[in-house]
Amino acid sequence: MPRIENSIIVERDFDTTFDLTNDIELWTKLFTEYKEAKVLEKNGNEVLFQLTTYPEGERPSRTWVSRRIIDKENKQATAERLDPKFPFKYMNIRWSYEVISPNQVKMTWMQEFEVDPECPISEEKMTHFLNQNTKIQMSAVKEKVESWPGNVEG
Repeated sequence: MPRIENSIIVERDFDTTFDLTNDIELWTKLFTEYKEAKVLEKNGNEVLFQLTTYPEGERPSRTWVSRRIIDKENKQATAERLDPKFPFKYMNIRWSYEVISPNQVKMTWMQEFEVDPECPISEEKMTHFLNQNTKIQMSAVKEKVESWPGNVEG
């Protein structure tokens, strides 16, 4: 079971950082890879949502549904990819937030997954791709959160 973990320091207060990065409908503005981000259902701190990526080179656009549990009190959010899971057998994600100072938050994204045996991409290549893409997306999110006007109400 591969595990990828990456962290980045966001120069912004915890509430704004947490609220922006967990507002799924804003993900098309925060991430560079998402063409659509739709909330399908919300039940307390649990969100069922659908993501659609932009096509990239030889890769077509992809769409899937995930479930996310947002736990601001414990400074984390967990998610699992539901349908379709392919190219994974499973994909679990945990984002954690550590307050470094009033205007600095260490954001860590951890992904645990297993590549579906039917997937033509090796586990090694998928791990490398996800690790590189996560760093790109974290940098984009950091830049957008740091330049976001005002504070966000949680």
